[in-house]
Amino acid sequence: MNTAQPKKFPAWLIALALAAMATGVWSSLQLNKFDEQPSVQPVAAAMTAVTVLPQPRTIEAIKLIDQDSASFSRSDFEDQWSLVFLGFTSCGHVCPMTMAKMRMIQAGVEKPLNVVFVSVDPNRDSPEDIHAYVKNYDESFVGVTGNPAELDKLANTLGAPYFVDTNPDNYIVDHPSTLFLIDPSASLAGTISQPVDIQQAVQELNELM
Repeated sequence: MNTAQPKKFPAWLIALALAAMATGVWSSLQLNKFDEQPSVQPVAAAMTAVTVLPQPRTIEAIKLIDQDSASFSRSDFEDQWSLVFLGFTSCGHVCPMTMAKMRMIQAGVEKPLNVVFVSVDPNRDSPEDIHAYVKNYDESFVGVTGNPAELDKLANTLGAPYFVDTNPDNYIVDHPSTLFLIDPSASLAGTISQPVDIQQAVQELNELM
């Protein structure tokens, strides 16, 4: 009686089977490892209305006067957030539109926001003129001006160049339309460029203030 002999498989086939098993085990371990990784958190959207300075810039000591002829200095920016705009009361379009936008921003933010209008035209803008101008937009608005040397100090710190030509035949005032955000340490913290997206600016300011 013949006894059946166990079937022998070629060595190459056995090696192939072992390789396949090893590959399967490795793949399973990698999948389990991947599943154990913490989920990736979404990156916060970048600000589009407010440009935040990497390092706040301290406002230089200044000696200005406000709409009531009282002194206005660097300390008047301290302990509060302020939004500053440089312009002049005879400005035909940019200034009135910007003042109205600042009023909407102030009304929209959750924390108190001091709005300061800086007239760079002291030859024509008296404190009385500035008072009437700023209070026309909101009673809380502050208006200031001063001699050119002191105005230059503030403008240089803000990075806000302006130009005034007092020639009576061609009186020109050129100023930036940018809004400047001053933090409670009296330092320039950021800027808001035109055109201003009011809703977006309010949202971002609420995150910063």
